[in-house]
Amino acid sequence: MRLRSRVVPAAVALVVLVTTASCGQAPAPAEPSAPANPLHGVWSMTAMTPGGGGATIDPSQPGLFIFTDRYYSAVYSLGAEPRPLSAAGFNPTSEEMAAQYDTIIVNTGTYEASGSTITFRPMVAKSPGFIGGHSTMDYQINGDTLTLSVTSTVAADGASPPDGFERSMTLRRLQ
Repeated sequence: MRLRSRVVPAAVALVVLVTTASCGQAPAPAEPSAPANPLHGVWSMTAMTPGGGGATIDPSQPGLFIFTDRYYSAVYSLGAEPRPLSAAGFNPTSEEMAAQYDTIIVNTGTYEASGSTITFRPMVAKSPGFIGGHSTMDYQINGDTLTLSVTSTVAADGASPPDGFERSMTLRRLQ
C-alpha cells in the first residue's frame, strides 16, 4: 500500500502538469508564405493562342499541367473544336486515330526554371522523337494565372518543328 500511496499522487500531479501546460495560450498562426516553387501545383488551360498568327481560343479545349518540385506532366488539346470521337468508342479506325493524334499534346518529364524561363525535358511523349529533346517557354505568374509562351522546341535529333508551332497558353491554378 505504501507504493500505491506514492504513485497515485505522482500520477495525478503529472496529469495536472501536462493539462496545465497544454492549456496555455496557443501560438499565433504562421503567416502564409509563398511556395518555394511558384509553379508547384495543378494548372488548367483556359486559353491558347496558336502560332502562325492564329486567333486566341478562349475558352480553350481542355488541358492540364502538373508541376512538382522537379517533374511536370502536360496534356492539352489543340484547336478550337473538341477532339474527334471514334464511331466505335475505344476502337477507332486508322483515320480516326490519325485525327485524334493530331489534336493533342502529351509529354511528361523533368523541368528547370530559371528567372522567367522554363526548360522542359520529356521522358515520355506522344511523339517519340521529342524524348531526349527539349522545349523552352517564357512564363509569368500573376496570382492564380500562369502564362506560358513557347520560345523553342527541339527534337532529340536537333530538328525543330515547322513554323507555327510556337503558341502561348493561359492556365488557372486548380491546386
